[in-house]
Amino acid sequence: MIRVRRDVSNRPRGFQERTKARLRAFRVARKRDAELTAAKYWSAVRQELGADADALAEVFRSKCAFCESRMAHVSRAHIEHYRPKGRAEFELRMFDWDNWLLACGRCNESKWAHFPLDDHGEPLLLDPTVDDPTAHMEFEHAFVGGTTPRGRETVRLLGLARGPLEDERARWLLFVDTLLLLAVTPYSLREARDLLVWCAQVEAPWSACARAYLARLAPKLVTARRVTIEGDPVEKVRRLVDAHRDALGALE
Repeated sequence: MIRVRRDVSNRPRGFQERTKARLRAFRVARKRDAELTAAKYWSAVRQELGADADALAEVFRSKCAFCESRMAHVSRAHIEHYRPKGRAEFELRMFDWDNWLLACGRCNESKWAHFPLDDHGEPLLLDPTVDDPTAHMEFEHAFVGGTTPRGRETVRLLGLARGPLEDERARWLLFVDTLLLLAVTPYSLREARDLLVWCAQVEAPWSACARAYLARLAPKLVTARRVTIEGDPVEKVRRLVDAHRDALGALE
């Protein structure tokens, strides 16, 4: 899980006006059908929100807000609500930009079967647009665990320690390890260093895990100035690793 900025600055143009129109349409529909709930109405109209869903995906870099899976890799994108269906405030917040998250199908299915609250009535699940996940969870290589009650509950309910996710994170860290080798003597490849800096940026795959890993091994790369990689950075990582695979094998 990574911290994501989602606020007025990246809210789609005209979103508030569309929200008001959507809520008016809901009230009209409910007058025709007294048994219509907000949850049922949302299910009926969510497919009509394509443009706003695309804008949300851009904010989250097309990654699940919780597990960081790429949408195209695991399922279609889901607009998910932090304050979920079934709660009294959902009627007013189903079209609220500040209540929208991007979630993969797996996390969407598992996460909001419950919306647990602490003894003070505050949510136990982390909101990555409000909370700093690093204050509640930590990585040990590809494995994640909670360090606070909220972190532990988030990991448990979302299944963030599930095997397939750990496998994907571990595979990516193999590329990170190879880039680290290529960034030092005898290669000292600037491209490898730039790609390592990119791996710690929010748009990179499994960036929370990679960032924690690099913070232990090469902390200066984590705090380095942002880099922009032209083209497909993931493909560039793979090509660079493949191009030096034989040479690296000779060093073993």
